[in-house]
Amino acid sequence: MLFRHVLLGLVLAGIAGGLVVVPFVIGFVRGPQAGQARSGTPGPGDPMRPLSRVAGLYGRFLLLYLVGIAFQASYGFSPGSTRLTVCVDTGYPYNGAARGSGFAARSGASLSVGSDVKACALHPSLGQWVLFLLTKVPDLVLWGCVLLLIWRLISEAARRGPFTPRAAAMVSLLGWTVIVGSYIAGALSHLGADLMTPMLMTPATYDGANIAVDVLVRGPLGALLPVPALAGAALLTFARITRVGVALDDEIKATV
Repeated sequence: MLFRHVLLGLVLAGIAGGLVVVPFVIGFVRGPQAGQARSGTPGPGDPMRPLSRVAGLYGRFLLLYLVGIAFQASYGFSPGSTRLTVCVDTGYPYNGAARGSGFAARSGASLSVGSDVKACALHPSLGQWVLFLLTKVPDLVLWGCVLLLIWRLISEAARRGPFTPRAAAMVSLLGWTVIVGSYIAGALSHLGADLMTPMLMTPATYDGANIAVDVLVRGPLGALLPVPALAGAALLTFARITRVGVALDDEIKATV
């Protein structure tokens, strides 16, 4: 079992090196190369090239993360068992007084401490799997949607230029995706954690009313502020500026 885990770690490290580290080092050493850009792909000197490179790196990291989750779900990391232990952050800050506060694990669960108390299901049921995935999948879906929109924007800008009505619409859609997606992902993640926590420990961190506040206010705002909200607002503003610029350009062309 240990050998299999070591081998799996080496395989994942090899994939990471081949997809991320090696291309990054080669690109950094060689720098921009002369050549004609392919259709839909930003070439050297293209203003979208830095975004294209960063999006490519993020896409590789997302792929590696999904591969790691797949291997983890298939093999399991708990000794003597092929079932994955699922854990959630209970939201209760650990300050050394958790034992004195009466927190205890339910049957089939365990508690661990870090910055917050973490509750784990040793043999998760189907319902616990669903709630656990609710804490993880929305963020992955959001990242996937953002990367997809970025790649569509890069392709559109490489074909027709970055200052077109269609490019402005894509930037606006990207901004709303960041803002609304971050809110929804934060709400769903906290919903899964808040519903799963009472199954694993007593007493629960939140009751019914506080769960609603945590899901609708505290969780989404924590996911949205400060970076996603600022980035989304910047994208929406840039989209409006691009639309104004396109309209002015059309007016200038009409008067010539």
